[in-house]
Amino acid sequence: MIQIKNLTKSYSNGVVSLDRVTLDIPKGSVVGLIGTNGAGKSTLLRILSGILREDEGELTVEGESVFENIEIKKKISFISDEGYLLGGFTLEGMAEIYASMRENFSFETFKSLCESMKLDPKRRISTFSKGMKRQGEVILALSSGTEYLFFDETFDGLDPIARENARRMIAECVTDGNATVILSSHNLSEIESICDSIALLDRGRLIFKKSVEEAMNDTRKYQAVLEREIDLGLLGEDFFRPRQSGKLITFISSLTDGEVEAKFRELYPDVSTVYLESVPLTLEEIFSLEVERAQAKEGQK
Repeated sequence: MIQIKNLTKSYSNGVVSLDRVTLDIPKGSVVGLIGTNGAGKSTLLRILSGILREDEGELTVEGESVFENIEIKKKISFISDEGYLLGGFTLEGMAEIYASMRENFSFETFKSLCESMKLDPKRRISTFSKGMKRQGEVILALSSGTEYLFFDETFDGLDPIARENARRMIAECVTDGNATVILSSHNLSEIESICDSIALLDRGRLIFKKSVEEAMNDTRKYQAVLEREIDLGLLGEDFFRPRQSGKLITFISSLTDGEVEAKFRELYPDVSTVYLESVPLTLEEIFSLEVERAQAKEGQK
């Protein structure tokens, strides 16, 4: 269990990277961190890994703080977005280094994953492409037998086949070993395909944490055909991004179809609804919408 309470982190230039973030992550879950550049995703993962120390608040893994806690760090694998493989080594040599620090490191798993990813473990890392290095980092992390896996921009630089392999390997690791996975990515389709929940950060603040299913079902896109044009100014905060083209209006809302129809009858009693249809938002649309909402609220303060 990971518990984060009022976590705050600022840098020497005055930039607030995390602003009172509170978040619980149950063991065995796969959480996707999403947010714009500078939202605080990498900072959060570095604090979770014990690389950085929070300024305020509390972060615990299994009830213990991580920073300077060797025993807890042994349970954590972290893949940074900056890369860390030593060019003068082979991937097999890196595996030896990992095994010296991870008592549950599995060379059997390492060999199997190298074969699956078609990566030569005896080849010098300096000859690897960026994508091959990323694959190697994923292989080493998944072979370590750690209970907590944190990935920062995990799929960056991977081709479609390698991305699919990485997704499959991470899913198997969670299923077989009950690992807890947190990963950040700008590719939201990857988040949607592998994560069971998402946490949205914006300018250091946690906007929400929801299951992927909940996030995609509790807000929908609507289009409606009415008998005539209406005054969109009467629509309240339940209707977001309303647009009108003649008798056709489109909008986004958390209301159900029945609630939308009832609201229309209340606001426009003399106008009949000819047609109403709703479809789920994509994760990309949810991300854009929630960031826009959060920034609008911030601007009203």
